[in-house]
Amino acid sequence: MSTEIKTQVVVLGAGPAGYSAAFRCADLGLETVIVERYNTLGGVCLNVGCIPSKALLHVAKVIEEAKALAEHGIVFGEPKTDIDKIRTWKEKVITQLTGGLAGMAKGRKVKVVNGLGKFTGANTLEVEGENGKTVINFDNAIIAAGFPSDPTAVYSARRSARLGLH
Repeated sequence: MSTEIKTQVVVLGAGPAGYSAAFRCADLGLETVIVERYNTLGGVCLNVGCIPSKALLHVAKVIEEAKALAEHGIVFGEPKTDIDKIRTWKEKVITQLTGGLAGMAKGRKVKVVNGLGKFTGANTLEVEGENGKTVINFDNAIIAAGFPSDPTAVYSARRSARLGLH
């Protein structure tokens, strides 16, 4: 099934830069569509990167702090971890944050289209998603798709300067 949308602004990518840009455009009264490959807003950082890893690091820090308190006379004993409960808690943190972004998008009337977007013309973006293809015709586009991942690449200061990443 193919759907067609006409909008003033399309934002490709719903990470911190993308959703901020989309929300600002909407606040300025522009009809805005945001395209995101994940099923929730927030991009890599919120869905699978920064936030999930920080949640897990927090658990590790609490365990270490509890051990350190033994020097001050407070002993908790050996921690028992339930990895399934920890994962559930981590997912709850992500769900709360992505839910907040979804609410902000809805409140601003920003339309969210899930899938991978590809420019097919100067003012056309085609999105392949689970529900089929969506063609977005737009007046303006903001590309906030992040930096492509290449785990084999090492970005030294010299290489970053050549790429214009400084």
